[in-house]
Amino acid sequence: MKNLLQITLKNQAEVELQAVVKKTKDTFIKVLEFQEATSPLYLEIDHQQINTLLELTKVSPFVLLYFDEKLKFTGASYSLNLYDSPFSISTQSKKILILHFPIDFRLEDVSNVKFISE
Repeated sequence: MKNLLQITLKNQAEVELQAVVKKTKDTFIKVLEFQEATSPLYLEIDHQQINTLLELTKVSPFVLLYFDEKLKFTGASYSLNLYDSPFSISTQSKKILILHFPIDFRLEDVSNVKFISE
């Protein structure tokens, strides 16, 4: 299912996008199985473990934006693996927005994300 999300930047500019939203309780996530081509993907993870392992093999080029429980931006990482070699990231974040890279804004300008429609 796709939802309309709004990324707010520190200068109050807003970026709207349609994202595929997936919820999971898994601690090991094969991101390729959740993706729909290059559409933005928002993952909401619900488990009690500290870390989640994201398997990102063949998911490239993408940038991962991490948000806390209040949807405030906490950090980012990249999946720029140009080969089919295995690639994964371990994260404590439970709210992750995966966007096709390059993006139209600077990561350091991201403030928060919110749902406009569900």
